[in-house]
Amino acid sequence: MSLTGWPVPPPFMWACEGCAELLWLLAPAYTADEADPGRDHVARLQLTLSRHLVDEHPAEVPEPHADGCPLCETYARRADAPVEKLWAEHRARGLFLPAVAARLL
Repeated sequence: MSLTGWPVPPPFMWACEGCAELLWLLAPAYTADEADPGRDHVARLQLTLSRHLVDEHPAEVPEPHADGCPLCETYARRADAPVEKLWAEHRARGLFLPAVAARLL
């Protein structure tokens, strides 16, 4: 899989050492052949980066998707704090993943 169609991460992510390191690890893991053992880390890297964004850059997390995203609709119906963080992580993934992958979790 190539990186064609991926969003260009915003400048603040490249300026942050934590974000930049995770981005550099994510790209080769995501594009690796499915038989490559490095591919096993893709989900963990995505979650780690989205959590980092929510914890370290909360003002940069995008607003909820306004295009009928079923996960945003589900998260919006729940009001507890743990769900708020998961919802923010869901939205943050769009900063560095194509929508088809970003909206899976």
